[in-house]
Amino acid sequence: MESVFLYDLLSGFSRALGLAYHDLRGHNVRVAYLTQLLANFCGMEPQERRYLLVATMLHEIGTIPKKNGLTNIVFEKEDYCIAGWAFCRTAKLPEAVCNMVLLRKTPWRAMGAIDDNALAANCIYLADFIDAQAQEQPELPFAEWAAAAAAEETAGSFSPAGLKALAQISLRSDLTDRYPSHSAMEAYLVNTAGNGILSIENLLTLCDLFSQIIDSKSPFTATHSHGVARTAQAILMQTGLASDEDGLTIYMAGLLHDIGKLAVSVDILEKAGPLSNLERQEIKEHAKIGVDLLRTIPGFRCVCDWGGMHHERLDGGGYPYGLGAEKLSLPMRVMAVADVFTAMTENRPYRPGMELSSVLECMSSMAAARQLDGDVVDLVTQNALQINKVRSSAQRDAAAKFLSMRKLCCWTLP
Repeated sequence: MESVFLYDLLSGFSRALGLAYHDLRGHNVRVAYLTQLLANFCGMEPQERRYLLVATMLHEIGTIPKKNGLTNIVFEKEDYCIAGWAFCRTAKLPEAVCNMVLLRKTPWRAMGAIDDNALAANCIYLADFIDAQAQEQPELPFAEWAAAAAAEETAGSFSPAGLKALAQISLRSDLTDRYPSHSAMEAYLVNTAGNGILSIENLLTLCDLFSQIIDSKSPFTATHSHGVARTAQAILMQTGLASDEDGLTIYMAGLLHDIGKLAVSVDILEKAGPLSNLERQEIKEHAKIGVDLLRTIPGFRCVCDWGGMHHERLDGGGYPYGLGAEKLSLPMRVMAVADVFTAMTENRPYRPGMELSSVLECMSSMAAARQLDGDVVDLVTQNALQINKVRSSAQRDAAAKFLSMRKLCCWTLP
């Protein structure tokens, strides 16, 4: 498996959040850049700065919009900071990251003396405030944005250490001077905190977190990615032609195969009746959007190829590229079968989940029509009970995670 750097993955996931809500495009990078400047002047240790980078690039994950925009979020009755914390906590991200996401809108005056990572979280709040000023009044110099933040000192919103650091930064036109270019900010983030190679464990943790974000857009897809991931892994390993590394790669590809659906409106995802031609085209676009996004993450070539082609068909009638059998590798064919198998067993707005026998019959027909690989379908049929058990277990686990997140939100609310 190719090496994946921390910032490269976070940057890709940040761009994915921008698919769901356009105002987030570029926002996470700008806030991360400002936060790292503040952290440097505050003298934070390298490990805390790495955690801060993760928290900042993911700090808006609780604001995945539903139906009518940012006011209707994934946990609509809960504060989005709590929702983001619940995502991070359930995915078992480091406690420091979870705390920073939870407290990132908490005024300094409300921080307890024993709140861990309070200064780091408040730096996110301060950087968020500065970025809001910058978007509202882009013609002003950085010093004016900093002055607006300093005016909040009497209200107790920001820490004295953070404001002192901001004052020092505002004197350094080489660091601020409005914002540097996007590529310059990214280079700074890589060099200061994001140049570490992710371990397999951490890579899986972050992919698992993002699959939960993808699936949270609709209750009808709330466990889909986990079901596809484990099903694809089980099928590929049953072929006897794959290594353990291949199994992990296809699992990650399954977790992220629908990342492009963050760009699809929930109204379409949950529509009970037939889709219009325009709606059908929007649904189909998710595959290409996902491929385009995953291709921007260095080290994710196989994850992109294996996950992104799940709607391609052997007869060339699939999408997004109409590739045909000669260009579809075994893992791509396995992913297509796993996606169909999982989708057919799930409840959808327009139909209930199908019985296993009906699923196998439909897949056999698709294989006969050269839409799915016949050998892979035969393998699934021969091991149907075992593979379905794997799928069912994975989706039960995913459902339990969502229930856990709900409970965490309710437990935290006053």
